[in-house]
Formats: sequence, structure tokens, C-alpha cells
Amino acid sequence: MNKASIAVLAVPLLLAACIAAEKENTECDIESVSLHLDSPTNFFYHEYDTMQAVISTETSVVFTIRSYVDINTVPTTLRVTKGAIVYLVAEDGTKTPFLNGSPVDFSDEAVRLFHVVSQDGAFSRDYKISIVHDKPSDGNLSFDYESYHLDSSGKFYVWDGPDFFNDGTWKNGNPGFKICKSSALPMDYPTTPAVGAGPDGSNCVKLETCDTGPFGRMVNMRLASGSMFNGIFDVSNALTNPLKATLLGSPFTHKPMQLRVWLRYERGSVFQDRNGAVVNDVLDEPDVYVVFYRNEDALGNKIVLDGNDVLTNPNIVGLGRLPHHYNPDGSDQLSNNPIHGVTDQWQEFTIPIVYTEEVDATILENKGYSINFGSASSWQGAFFIGAVGSKLYMDNMRLFCE
Repeated sequence: MNKASIAVLAVPLLLAACIAAEKENTECDIESVSLHLDSPTNFFYHEYDTMQAVISTETSVVFTIRSYVDINTVPTTLRVTKGAIVYLVAEDGTKTPFLNGSPVDFSDEAVRLFHVVSQDGAFSRDYKISIVHDKPSDGNLSFDYESYHLDSSGKFYVWDGPDFFNDGTWKNGNPGFKICKSSALPMDYPTTPAVGAGPDGSNCVKLETCDTGPFGRMVNMRLASGSMFNGIFDVSNALTNPLKATLLGSPFTHKPMQLRVWLRYERGSVFQDRNGAVVNDVLDEPDVYVVFYRNEDALGNKIVLDGNDVLTNPNIVGLGRLPHHYNPDGSDQLSNNPIHGVTDQWQEFTIPIVYTEEVDATILENKGYSINFGSASSWQGAFFIGAVGSKLYMDNMRLFCE
């Protein structure tokens, strides 16, 4: 056999060796869930409500249908990580291989359990999927921050919110801080409960700007502002694109008019830029705002604000915010002369919501607008700018609607 023939035979053997050496995938995640209906808007407010992306930290997927309709068996498709196998788990624990497009009985708001096994068979994960009825509210809301608990890892605190929030909880930047300081105790995180420290002696929430330590300096994210918002925090994006990691807002069927909240602020002493350099003659400031925006474009595409455009997106129709100095382009101007009036003594603040266009009643009724509440101990904290040690205490927030 000549050398050329040997070389030709060696190629498939080499390829086979490479394929054999390729490791099987260890991931066992559901990446998205899609429901297939002939007339989706008979059940959902928007066509895109029939599909949900699932971030890596979530294991519960809840779809919300109109309050006056019922839904039974729905063909369901799950997109999973490469090679993963999905099983539908019956009430008695029996596991049946799940084929995409198969009908799933979601009647009576039943919670269905799906067991996902990685390609290599070494890892598994359970997901709960359900369809629930919308629960209309009268619009006026009150948040006292009394209901909180440690997350599933036991590392940091999360707070319960109203039902219309994405999963019924407030979000904050604590999961991102965990990446930087995994050894931190729960009360060392940027957003923590302050027991008995409220204006009436009740519990309140404390937002504090914290140093992120050696790892934070390595990735040039040197501080973490305490924060509270409603929406989704995708921790998988926290380091690569932190502003995109925060998906902000929840559909809302009332026109908000005014926010009232009790605030107290202790300012950190040294203001620093993103590189950690001291910036003289600049004082750190807190931020509290509410944004009301159109969540669908003219073509019916879903719109969700993120950290880049939460205050500037052209789909915003109403905005209320603590007063600050602003540049003509709408960006925030650093100053040594704060005008918001928040001090180290408790005060109740009234924040009116100013509208730039009329709210369409029909669109409002069909959840075509979303509302986002945001607060931070350093108003430039999203850009890793501020003063370590700044603390914003917040309690008894109330939203009044038309």
C-alpha cells in the first residue's frame, strides 16, 4: 500500500477519534417553553405571551391567561440544552419521555413537573410549568418590605412583591454580588432587610453600595449599588453585559399617577469613578423612579426595557423620579449640589408621574403597557460609579393610579 492510500485511510480514523474524544454535554437546562394555540389572543393578551425564555437561575415557568377564560390541554415545546432528555413526571412520580409538541394538561392551574437529564446522564434538573389566570387589581399598591426570605442557596435575601410581578418577587443585584464575593454573609450583601429601622419602627429595606473585592477589581466592576426593581435579572449576563442582564418592568392595566415613599439616606464619603479613582467635588446620590412604557411595537413585537434605556427608551410614556441634575440629552449629571432633598432623617416623598403622551384605554386593558419601579443607593451604580458605604433606607412605598 502506498503512502497516499495510507493517508486517505488515516483521515476517517482521525475524525472518528476526534468525535469519540468529544465530551458529552453536562448541561440540563430548559432554555424556552412554547405553547401552541390556534387563536392565542383568545387566551393571552399578546401572541408572544405563548413563549417564555427561561434564564439559567429559574426553574419555575408560569404563563398567565385572561381571567375569564379556561385552558385545558396544550401542545407544548421545550428547547433544552444540547443532548438533554426531558421526562414528564406524573403525580405518582412516574417519568415518561417527553416528545416536543405533545399535549400537556394544564387545566385547573395544574403545575406540571418536567425532569431534565444532561446528555452525559450525570446531572438533572426539575422544572415546574403552569398556566394561571390573571388576577386583576384595583391599581393602587402598597409595599412595606416586611415579607422577605433567603434565596434557595441561602446566600442573600429576596422580597415578595405583588402577583403581577414576573414571579411575584422583587429583584435586586444580590445575585451578581454573589459572583464577586461568594464568601459574603447574607447581611453583607448590597440589599438587605433592616429590622426595626423603619420610620414607624417596622422592618424596612436597606440598599448599600458595597465594594466587590479583588474579583470585582479584576473585571473592573469595583462596586455594587444596592437596588430594587421588578423584572428579570439574568445572572448569566451579569459579568459580560450587566446592563442587558436587567430586563425591567411588568405588564400593568392601570395608569399610575403618583408614587409616595419614605426615604432616608446616608452618603458614602469617597466618590469614585469606574476605575476606582477618587472624584473630588461630587456627592453620591440615591435614585428612586417609576417608568410606564408601551411594551409592544407597531408590528406586535415585544418590548422590554433594560439597564441601557430604562429612562430614555422612546416607548416610555410616563416617568416619575426623584429630582436630579440632568444633561440636555437626558443623561445624569454628577454634582456636588444634590437637589432631591433626601437626608439622614426619614421623610415621605411624593413623586408625580409626568406623561408625554395619552394612555390608550384599550391598549391598557389588554396589558399593552408595563410598569417598572427602580431604586438604588448610588444613582450611577449601574455604571459602577458611586461611593462605597452609601445607604438608602426605604419603606412604605405606595402607588396611586387613575
